[in-house]
Amino acid sequence: MEIATKDNTTPYKVIKLINGDDIFCKILQEYTDAIVVEYPMSINRHQVMDTPEHIVEHTGLQRWMNFTHDTSFVIDKQKIIGFGNLAPEVVVYYQMVTKKIKAEEDGEETGDVEHDALVKQMQENVSKLEKILEDNNTAVDDSDEKVTHVQPNRTLH
Repeated sequence: MEIATKDNTTPYKVIKLINGDDIFCKILQEYTDAIVVEYPMSINRHQVMDTPEHIVEHTGLQRWMNFTHDTSFVIDKQKIIGFGNLAPEVVVYYQMVTKKIKAEEDGEETGDVEHDALVKQMQENVSKLEKILEDNNTAVDDSDEKVTHVQPNRTLH
């Protein structure tokens, strides 16, 4: 199976895995038994009741693999059922989402005022915390001076 063939002009693919996951990604490298993908995103669907008689399905993208800052991943070709080129309008959306992720990781502004304010506040809090930790590491241990109450020694019979 060759995913990034020479006649395909786009590296942006949708990949169907044997566990049922659909992944949007950019193919970075292809080997005989595996592929390396950048910013794989899984499709997130959830339904919202617009009115009591009308349900709307929202579709978005989320990180395929959470709790990591890695941007590229290796996928074994034996885990792939099928693949195809992403539609051009989906590529634009995918690029927008990955650009926002990159900006978040780099600490840059994204253009979303609320989000950027939260990121700035988080960065300030991290700086304050680092300063506190730095001060505590260099300070003389004065923990005895901070004791406000000492339990009396008691012997129970």
